[in-house]
Amino acid sequence: MHKLLERQLRQARRGSASGELDIDALLALVDLAYAEADRERSYTTRAHRVMHEEQADLLKRQLQNTQAIVRIEAEKAEAERARVAAEAELLKQERMSLLGQLTASVAHELRNPLSTIRNTMHAVHEAARAQGLAIDRQLARVERTIDRCDGIIADLLDYAGTRELDPTPLALDPWLGDVLDKEKPPEHIALKRRLAAPGTIVPIDAERLRCAIANLIENAAEAMGDAPDLAERRITVSTYATTNAPAPFAEIVVADTGPGMPQEVLARVFDPLYSTRAFGTGLGLPTAKRIVEQHGGDLSIGSAPGSGTRVRIRLPTVAAKDSRAA
Repeated sequence: MHKLLERQLRQARRGSASGELDIDALLALVDLAYAEADRERSYTTRAHRVMHEEQADLLKRQLQNTQAIVRIEAEKAEAERARVAAEAELLKQERMSLLGQLTASVAHELRNPLSTIRNTMHAVHEAARAQGLAIDRQLARVERTIDRCDGIIADLLDYAGTRELDPTPLALDPWLGDVLDKEKPPEHIALKRRLAAPGTIVPIDAERLRCAIANLIENAAEAMGDAPDLAERRITVSTYATTNAPAPFAEIVVADTGPGMPQEVLARVFDPLYSTRAFGTGLGLPTAKRIVEQHGGDLSIGSAPGSGTRVRIRLPTVAAKDSRAA
């Protein structure tokens, strides 16, 4: 533009008779310069806008591609987790099936000789009594050992059992009240009830769920029995009804005033065959959890040293079952 302006000035001077620059010609040249500057600025502005839009569009496509890659990777990871979980569940089911078959076979093979031992010890008892021999204490010890072996076999069969449930809609509070009436904890342990779910109907296999409740009460009683310095020995069984839509649940809570459990023990309470007791099978809580899950519910446990233990069972009500089926 500067060269054009100089050329126009030279032409204006050559065209003037006196050699002086005409003001009108100068103004025309200035207008021409401004017009040229405006054109250059407009072109530069458009070029910058186009470049900015292209850069923004490029960044947008890059962001979309990145998001798509992240989403695909997340979906692949989720699919992989689901595959691993499905394989683990299938392996667990196969192991449980094998364990059930093995346990049934072992139980049959053990219970027959145990029955023979029991009958033989009864005959020995009668013979000893006829001879005036005082061996009642020794025979009672043998009887307790046989009962313990029977209990272990029963726990194994219960945990490995694969039979289908036979659920029946029952009023929770009356059913649980009957269960608690039949429970006989040691005399120094109080069994309290706070049943606060009137009218709540749950579809349950009464006998299977009774076994789970009995396991929890027995565990609580044993925990308090092993702790000599407790200020109070109490087991409280409570019920609640949650009406939160769309899935109302009924809750059964078994809480004790026992010594509680440290975190390292709490983390393993559902591991089969794990027990902190000398004569425990480690199948009580795993069996109770398995029974509750077969009912479509869940079982959780909270505990801390010196604060007792609280086990919560959540069961779907009849309304929740109907809602999920729909």
